Amino acid sequence: MAKVCIIGTGKIGVAVKHLLLQGRHQICVIDINPNDSVDIVIKSGDKVAIKQHIKDQDIVISCAAYHANLCIAEVCAQNNIAYFDATEDIGVTNKIKKLSSSSLLMPQCGLAPGAVNIIANHLIQSFNDIESVNIRVGALPLCTTNMMHYYLTWSTDGLMNEYCQLVDAIIAGQKVKVQPLDGLETIYIDGCAYEAFYTSGGIASMCDDYEGKIDNINYKTIRYPGHHAHMKFLLDDLNLKTNQDQLVALFNNAVPYVSLDVVIILATVKGYINGRLEEIAYHKKIYGNGALTAIQLATASGICAVVQAFIDGKITGQGFQSQSQIPFDIFTNNSFGALYAK
Repeated sequence: MAKVCIIGTGKIGVAVKHLLLQGRHQICVIDINPNDSVDIVIKSGDKVAIKQHIKDQDIVISCAAYHANLCIAEVCAQNNIAYFDATEDIGVTNKIKKLSSSSLLMPQCGLAPGAVNIIANHLIQSFNDIESVNIRVGALPLCTTNMMHYYLTWSTDGLMNEYCQLVDAIIAGQKVKVQPLDGLETIYIDGCAYEAFYTSGGIASMCDDYEGKIDNINYKTIRYPGHHAHMKFLLDDLNLKTNQDQLVALFNNAVPYVSLDVVIILATVKGYINGRLEEIAYHKKIYGNGALTAIQLATASGICAVVQAFIDGKITGQGFQSQSQIPFDIFTNNSFGALYAK
């Protein structure tokens, strides 16, 4: 029986607990706010309290806000406790990469970054020579009636961080930084038109892994047509990109959360197999299951799949490891990762 500590009881933290309770794990939940799901309440950033309450744990899963993750990861590294999180923030991840630890440190688990990087890496293995890797992911409300064609389905802080931070990509074989919301394109899935554009974090460490080996790699967020223009107005014309706190407050006050949602995944790899130009695609739509919304189910399953693989001894190692390097078969070979099996 593994002793697992979950830090944070937002939408994803609650979902991770819900899934892990299906196994025989001893679960402890920590948060800065008391509620029915919390076992221990601490102050934000209190390293002494974090250490005190996780020192006997085997695994810590941070589902806290992205800016809290480095503090938690540092405590885990210093105390040789396996660490996982679902952050999309590149800066936090780069700092975690530098931590020295005899335990496993695996940030950027979940959906995107997370499961989609494992999927893309799996597709890459079929090719002799690769021209492009395109990853497209959207967490969308099933229906909208507002001008922005969007409602909130997950963390507003995380969403705005993706919209405002520079984006890693590989263009012409070189790792570069591109602007969020650039690269607007129209894509068709099941005959329906969507738009997609660059957002930060979803590519995880794939640009570091494949720089100089693959000509083009990029990640874009999927939205309903028309959303991009409204976000460009807010971020660029009103210059809210430079004030994320104000932007988050605006969305929290004016944009409702919805529980009827869908996660759309499209990963394509184009290149040569035995001398012939081919493209292989992975496409999936994930819906809620009644207990969890689509984004909760998709993200929590991605986290729990790698945590379970670690518990089962299928993932080992010390210090930082990229989730994208986990073999697809190991990722999908448990009840959590099975969600992503084809």
